Amino acid sequence: MAPRREKEILCELADHLEDHAAALEARGVTYEEAFQEALNGVVDWPEFREEIFRAETEEATMNYRVTYHTKVLWLPALVALTLSSGLLALFQFFGLVPRFYWLSRTGLSMHPFFTFYLPWLIALPAIGAGAAFWSQRAGGKAIHRLLAALAPPIGMLGFFLIAPFLSLLIYMLVPLFTHRAAHAQFGPTDVASLITAVLVLLVSWVLLPAVGLLLGAVPFLRKPKSHQSSVLSCQ
Repeated sequence: MAPRREKEILCELADHLEDHAAALEARGVTYEEAFQEALNGVVDWPEFREEIFRAETEEATMNYRVTYHTKVLWLPALVALTLSSGLLALFQFFGLVPRFYWLSRTGLSMHPFFTFYLPWLIALPAIGAGAAFWSQRAGGKAIHRLLAALAPPIGMLGFFLIAPFLSLLIYMLVPLFTHRAAHAQFGPTDVASLITAVLVLLVSWVLLPAVGLLLGAVPFLRKPKSHQSSVLSCQ
């Protein structure tokens, strides 16, 4: 335990014992008897010391883990997600038109299509490299650097996993707030088309961004050479 924390604990314990002894003296007990009675309030001093040490160690370990994961994972992941989303919104604000690749076209009916924001995809390796480098400098492991770099597509994947349940919930609640005739316009759901659309969205907004971010993060997924040399010298 750090000397400063040890001194704080000793001072707190001393104050508690002094208060106990003072309360006994106020009842007419002599100083020596009050002093001894206060000390006898702790039955097993070695066990009491172990309890204090365990409590302090568990708290310190928990605080260290929270701080560590915040520095090596959550902060770089949040920055990567913010930069990725902000850059995409900026391109859309300035009127950047994405490239579409339709799977099929028949009349005016809607069919799934791939979406490519080429400038955004080109910029993603730099974002992935920055997130992985940040995690590496903070002492993160390879898995932390990888997750920090892939935070944007992981967040999008989570959205796509939740979206079908939200759509189903809305579809079930529509008859409660609208006329049945309005609900009938939705018609039966084409499962094959729905699966195809989901797969296309996953490719456009999860797989391709993940590849771009991973390209930038790869150089920072290896152990630093200085760390490897120090390990060899210790062996």
